[in-house]
Amino acid sequence: MVIKQNKVEKWDVFEVELKSSRNFDNPFTEVSLAANFTNGSVIKKAEGFYDGDSTWKIRFMPEEIGIYTFSTESSIPEFNGLEGSFESIQPSLDNHGPARVARKHHFSYADGTPLFVMGTTAYAWTYRPEEVRKQTLESFAKYGFNKIRMLVFPKYFHHKHEIDIGYEPPVLPFEGEFDGKEYTFDFKKYNVEYFRNFEERVKDLLKLGIEADVILFHGYDVEKWEIDRRISEDEGILYVKYLMARISSLRNVWWSLANEYDQIKDIKTGKMRCGIDRRDWDRIGRYIMENDPYNHLRSIHNWQHIYPDRDWITHASIQRINTYGLIMDLKKKYDKPVINDEYQYEGNLASRWGNLTGEVELFRHWLSAMAGGYATHGECYIVKGNRKDIFWTYGGTMVSQSAPRLKFLKEIMDSLPYQEMEQDYTQVDGINGFCLKKERSAYLTLMTRNQKGRPNRRAKIGEKLEGDTGTYEVTVYDLWNCNVLSKEVLGAGALVLEEYPAMLAVKAVLLQTK
Repeated sequence: MVIKQNKVEKWDVFEVELKSSRNFDNPFTEVSLAANFTNGSVIKKAEGFYDGDSTWKIRFMPEEIGIYTFSTESSIPEFNGLEGSFESIQPSLDNHGPARVARKHHFSYADGTPLFVMGTTAYAWTYRPEEVRKQTLESFAKYGFNKIRMLVFPKYFHHKHEIDIGYEPPVLPFEGEFDGKEYTFDFKKYNVEYFRNFEERVKDLLKLGIEADVILFHGYDVEKWEIDRRISEDEGILYVKYLMARISSLRNVWWSLANEYDQIKDIKTGKMRCGIDRRDWDRIGRYIMENDPYNHLRSIHNWQHIYPDRDWITHASIQRINTYGLIMDLKKKYDKPVINDEYQYEGNLASRWGNLTGEVELFRHWLSAMAGGYATHGECYIVKGNRKDIFWTYGGTMVSQSAPRLKFLKEIMDSLPYQEMEQDYTQVDGINGFCLKKERSAYLTLMTRNQKGRPNRRAKIGEKLEGDTGTYEVTVYDLWNCNVLSKEVLGAGALVLEEYPAMLAVKAVLLQTK
């Protein structure tokens, strides 16, 4: 037994490595391995996994400070009953722990630090060449994105001959053969190189403080690998178990059961259809809830049918262009956070899902925030006729107009007590203006562009009460040009009038009151 660390930060990864002298026909299924970890009060079980070259590993994320001891249990004697210990020490300044639900509708890290989720999409960036991956990570960091939607399995998607999503990874997830017509996989034998690469990409995100929204299944490999259609329910559970053993100890992992869970390939017609019978998602969701030692966030993403509320769902992940009213409705219905993970993408495709202007992308994202929810950006630009290297799937260098403006949005939200703010319907109409407030101490008003018959707009700074001498620092933001138009001190009940033609936000923070 090899233990490489005797001290590990809280919320970091402790690893045990074991080697066997025996040979197995299928080491993934013939050997069971786990370890029970305890710090004296809580016992947690971490599953082990086969990592190739007669090597098994067990990974564990400590969630408390102090001494942990562990003992192994295995189906083979040489791995059974081994014992050891390590010390969990204080986390470093940039280690805030895994993301958790906070205040019912929001997110914070485990140490209580608020997390304003601002996502983007790069489904298959993980298996592109190193140079492309480097550009992708630089784009994520440059624009402040902190949650990335990404697939485990490779993607193949040709849409009306417009785009060519067809890069093959260097290796495929499962062992198998290609006979010139179709692939034959053994879904109980995992290609270690494929999964090792995927976990390294999750670690790349962790170094940047970015959450990895890991999508376990998707239907966009039809007429190519067809992993989703062919893998059985039991094989799917085994695959989830293997992946969890490999990466659940990484604090930035989120689980998304599927991308468009209700997309199904009709075997008779060969076309995609909508239905809720693609897979037993409740079985998978409950399995993750019951077997993930760290209770990472869990969701499932829809195409048309928003998945009903379940105890294994920690937050709703939706796909709708209604980023305001629907988010508020689902917050009330589910009493959980809501993320609009696809409100269509900025781009220049002919298809409507990929041809939003930067202004519309920005507006829809702002509406999600004004509803007290969160959203995920994506860009689908064909650049210089290149139909393959679309950022929304393969990453690269972002070119979207909305990306820098979304960073500005996040900066504004991070300057406010966002998790404590609720909709204020008394100040705005919910069509041309939207408002959030925290009691009388903070206000944020979103004002849309001037419309015909509306020569100016206004944001009212709360209600002036009798004898009230409260004053507010009022900042007016130009949300497209990402600058401050004005900053002044005003009293309660003051009106901020603007004729500027862009979309604006007005932030008012209480300075003093009597």
